[in-house]
Amino acid sequence: MSVNNSKQVLGKEGERIAEQYLKRKGYKLVERNYRCAAGEVDLIVLDRRVIVFVEVKTRTGHGFGTPLEAVQPRKQRKMMRAAQFFLSQKKLHQRDARFDVVGISWPGQEPLVEHIENAFELS
Repeated sequence: MSVNNSKQVLGKEGERIAEQYLKRKGYKLVERNYRCAAGEVDLIVLDRRVIVFVEVKTRTGHGFGTPLEAVQPRKQRKMMRAAQFFLSQKKLHQRDARFDVVGISWPGQEPLVEHIENAFELS
């Protein structure tokens, strides 16, 4: 398996774990892997009436920093643009929205899930 392929498999598995985790917390899935000209969002969920745009970062180790440190300002801006596109496309501008990051890492046999609500602000 190529490095890119194993990264994609790891990423998909991380997204699956994050989605299950959020569902257990009572979030409702709106869309997964939303893509538009502005960028992409891994998961879009509802936390009661708040639309939450979720970036999922999955890591096997911390050699490149924690999963949460990987969501750099450039990625944040792309997510914000994609979120604005989504809200306008679905005519949901009146709804509250926020950005969360879910970091998945494997320090041992079981994945460790870290969920940061309101990880960054819409500027």
